[in-house]
Amino acid sequence: MPPILNTILCRAFALAVAAIFSSSALVFAEAPPNDVVAAAAGDTVAADQNHWTAHGFNISAPSTMWPMLELLHNEHFDWELYSAQQRPTPLVWAPLPSGVFGQYVPTQNVVKLSWVLQNESTELGTSFLAHELTHLTDDLNGKLGNMTGDVCYAAETRAFVNEANFWEMVNGAQGKANPDALETEENAKMFAFVGNAGFADLVLRTTQSYISQCGS
Repeated sequence: MPPILNTILCRAFALAVAAIFSSSALVFAEAPPNDVVAAAAGDTVAADQNHWTAHGFNISAPSTMWPMLELLHNEHFDWELYSAQQRPTPLVWAPLPSGVFGQYVPTQNVVKLSWVLQNESTELGTSFLAHELTHLTDDLNGKLGNMTGDVCYAAETRAFVNEANFWEMVNGAQGKANPDALETEENAKMFAFVGNAGFADLVLRTTQSYISQCGS
């Protein structure tokens, strides 16, 4: 391999690893978030502020997430929106660990986004939501299993590729202009993974957080 090409690939690999490290998590057991507990106890928060009903959908989500759902619809990600209402699965803001911006928790049937994203662009928050809703869609289609080994890596690869594809759709092939720190990482994921699921799989299989999650 020519030295310059090897250098480019090494840099792309390093950027991709840095961008995905702890950015998302698929959790199988933990305490339910307060808003899910409240809903189960019969909390009477006004329904019109907690359900997005545009375009014939009915999705449990706070009004602060509605612009993200609208953006998914505009970019033809309706298949993910249908997944969110099929079971249905609440979308909630949550105090996630530092560096983790999204989680799908099958045991609770909930998708969480970090509160940190409320201070970021709608496009960035939606890219993480697209990732987590890919996991939900896989779960509904029986593709998650116990999320170990090749099944786990394949699921994470699909989620990262969908996330990267969405980011390119809303920002173009050059990525977000004048990005902040998190958007710079999202640009890196886009450059590395769009049209290259094999490379995404390689990055995941050599990133410690995903080795811990999926196994060696």
